[in-house]
Amino acid sequence: MPDAARAHVVAVADELFYAHGVHAVTMRRVRDTARVPLKRLYEMFPSKDTLLAACLTRRDLTARSAIAQRIESIEDPVAKALGPFDFLNDWFHQPGFHGCVFAGAFGEAGAASPVVVTAVQTHKHALRELLTELVAKTGVRDAAAAGAQLAVLFDGAMAIATFTGDTDAALHARRAAQAVLATST
Repeated sequence: MPDAARAHVVAVADELFYAHGVHAVTMRRVRDTARVPLKRLYEMFPSKDTLLAACLTRRDLTARSAIAQRIESIEDPVAKALGPFDFLNDWFHQPGFHGCVFAGAFGEAGAASPVVVTAVQTHKHALRELLTELVAKTGVRDAAAAGAQLAVLFDGAMAIATFTGDTDAALHARRAAQAVLATST
């Protein structure tokens, strides 16, 4: 049961952080929404930063799983490597899109929270590795370099959509990614 309680708190906190921002959400608000005693909440998560890091870890796994699901049936290696941008495009057009939770968490918690920085960096490195693996299957000369370029385009699209509301940013990034792949083979 402790794992279920922990997962419940993380799910509740994740929704609160995403909808309202890190600073606006207190541990007491998480307690009230999750209906967990404050003492128990602090036993599970000694600080708001450790709770936020747990939420980011959950988001990372959820996002990478959703991307994998989105591209699993694509057989063409180039289309598969571009699939994460299609995932972004779908996500940007959902009514609940509030931007990149990792950028928001990093912006609000900043370098003052090593546990949050680690969670954000872990996600960004895993995303870059995923893109590099997908690019490697396309036959490009330097998959690491092309994967890094796609990661920049992916995060750039996320930033543009987050900060400007341009929900077509993923389509622009996809076209740029397609050009990277075309010139790298």
